[in-house]
Amino acid sequence: MSPTPATGPSAGAAPLAGGPPRPGPLRDAATLLSGLPRVVLDSPGAVLVVDVGAGQVTYANSLAADLAPGARLPIDVLEWSALAGLQDRDGAPAAGPGSTMARIVAGEQVTGETVTAHRATRATSARESLWVMVLPLAGGASPLASSSLVLLLPLRDEVASVAAGSDVTGLTTAAVLASTTSFTISDARLPDRPLVWVNPAFETVTGYSAETAVGRNCRFLQGPGTDREHVARVRAALDAGRGVEQVLLNYRSDGSRFWNALSVSPLFDGQGTLTHFVAVQADVTAAVDAQRELASALALADAARADAEAAHREADTARRQAEAARERAESAWARVSLLAEVTGVLAATLDVEAATRQLCELVVPDLADWAVLTLVDTEGVLQATTLHRDGHEEEMERWLELRATTLARGSATADLLGTTVPRLIRPEEISAAREATPELPWEELDRLIAVVGLSSAMVMPVVARRRVLGTLSLVRGASGREYDTADLAVAVDLAKRAGLALDNARLYAAEHSTAVTLQRSLLPPVPEVAGLDAAAAYLPGNDRAEVGGDWYDVLDLPGGGTGLAIGDVMGHDLTAAASMGQLRSVLRSYAWEGGDPATVLDRLDQLVQGLGMADLATCVYARLDDAEGPDDEGAAGAATAGLGAPGGSRRLVWANAGHHPPLLRRPDGRVESLEGATSVLIGVDAPREGGRAQAERTLEPGSVLLLFTDGLIEARAQGIDPGLARVRATLAAHRPDDGCVALTRALASGLLALGQEDDVCLLAVRLL
Repeated sequence: MSPTPATGPSAGAAPLAGGPPRPGPLRDAATLLSGLPRVVLDSPGAVLVVDVGAGQVTYANSLAADLAPGARLPIDVLEWSALAGLQDRDGAPAAGPGSTMARIVAGEQVTGETVTAHRATRATSARESLWVMVLPLAGGASPLASSSLVLLLPLRDEVASVAAGSDVTGLTTAAVLASTTSFTISDARLPDRPLVWVNPAFETVTGYSAETAVGRNCRFLQGPGTDREHVARVRAALDAGRGVEQVLLNYRSDGSRFWNALSVSPLFDGQGTLTHFVAVQADVTAAVDAQRELASALALADAARADAEAAHREADTARRQAEAARERAESAWARVSLLAEVTGVLAATLDVEAATRQLCELVVPDLADWAVLTLVDTEGVLQATTLHRDGHEEEMERWLELRATTLARGSATADLLGTTVPRLIRPEEISAAREATPELPWEELDRLIAVVGLSSAMVMPVVARRRVLGTLSLVRGASGREYDTADLAVAVDLAKRAGLALDNARLYAAEHSTAVTLQRSLLPPVPEVAGLDAAAAYLPGNDRAEVGGDWYDVLDLPGGGTGLAIGDVMGHDLTAAASMGQLRSVLRSYAWEGGDPATVLDRLDQLVQGLGMADLATCVYARLDDAEGPDDEGAAGAATAGLGAPGGSRRLVWANAGHHPPLLRRPDGRVESLEGATSVLIGVDAPREGGRAQAERTLEPGSVLLLFTDGLIEARAQGIDPGLARVRATLAAHRPDDGCVALTRALASGLLALGQEDDVCLLAVRLL
């Protein structure tokens, strides 16, 4: 099943399903978010803002939304906890009397307890332990005055160290946050505000262990180069109980320097008393260095411009020198801009072919008159992409054909495919090549050079992870300007960035191909069934390289009936795919015995819960028979009936375990949703009286039945309701005589045009 989208500012005012919005003091989600400290909003764990007075969750970050899919804000805290399946350490529901979440609603202090959740997030695996900490927001902005911040942080085995005498005692038994963000807590009530907790990322960034850091004021990170004015600004803010952000020069335990982007937020108790400071430290050394280099480049450009103005006043010669200096400065700026653009563009694509084409378009004509990008694919075959500023497609294609010969004779490109040393090829080297390789077809090469131009060239290896992926050749032709060492430095940097981007695209393509192949191998072909036209489709999501749990099935049952199934196992990983394969096999077995849909789903649910085959899954199972249906003895009694000759009415019996209802197009074009017969998801341990519900409907010839997974109606450009309306409109406009394959193609085209996010399975059946 697709994850719930991350909760944003607009989601804070969204009504709960089945009712109007609940009243509460936080009516403006934008005001709420502006009052939250960045250290919280950027937390690597699940974050909730709870209005203690109203007992409601008013904000949830993306990881919190993953924990409780389907929750619409504001929502009762205990209801949210139930959706997330939170349990205390003893296995009791965390929403029960006296539980962790109930105590939060009651306004009690929770400084560190362990719960577990039944869903996985981006940071955790299934049934992962979470550390709960409540940070009161009293004393903050007015909308937050009655609220508390609830952090549900993923745990690992190491135990956090806590300073002696601190009352944050819950941390001593909690596991340390597994995060790459440096996160610390200091006690504002103790002298000198000592650290009482640090996470492993702090130890990694600074080199100081928790045992060394806890109990000390964090000024031990300062050194001789730390700006005292900046330190004073931070100290003044903390003395005043205010939050502060400052970039400081700090020192690691080994004496090495790093620039630390410090963000500190104060925390207040229920009486508005300052108790702690929460801080995030980020190593921004690379950004500071880049900013300094840019400032230096700008200073050089300004100096060159000043020299040009002075030279202009003195003489024409000086003016020409100044113009040259200005051109060099502008060239340097253009190179920096080009590198930034290459990085941004290549990082935005995971398609190898698109990345190679975009790279050539970025360097031509700004850095080259024409370019050739040569890559070695996974099978060792050379693949080349070329682009000329003036087109010359035929000449460039012929150049590539002739270059295959020159590669075999020790050209610069051939040499670079086995090394990592770039080369600058000057005009004299090109002339010398004629004498060194008289056997080459120089007559035709000269004809091509006269058209495309060749005055100087640079050949750089495209390297990623210490492996040469290919070469990038940049050539100056008609412009006539020769390359220099500065050009080579820029080109080498560009080739490095291209190598990483292309390697990432290749890895993604390989993973995505493997995932799609695995997913398709788990889905069956649609059998030919007398009296029916059926078609199915699987559309893999384009923004990830994972397998999922979407599936469909068509069963030509003994006795003539036809079983139809569609389902979605929660998750996008190998576990979900394996669970999907098991569920499909089990359902086929029970359906083959001839049971009615409700019985088949009940037996499937019992086996899933008994053997722990999957977390949660949705499913619709339907049986299609002749209008009179099989007798009470099941399939054996229907052996002589079957779905015989086309033209007769059919009886459809279905049961729905938490899946989206199928759609039915009647022969007159009306589209309706097959509501009813709905029960809880497969794998939900919920008390039920009797078995699952089922419903039946008589279908006329020409009717079209559409079963689908939720990815079909969840597109980037629109919500679920518009998505469902789009699918209904496509089904209504479909001409049954065009066949079910045409219907699945039309639905797929409409989804792709909007931007598909999740995997989609489609199953369309028409009664002949």
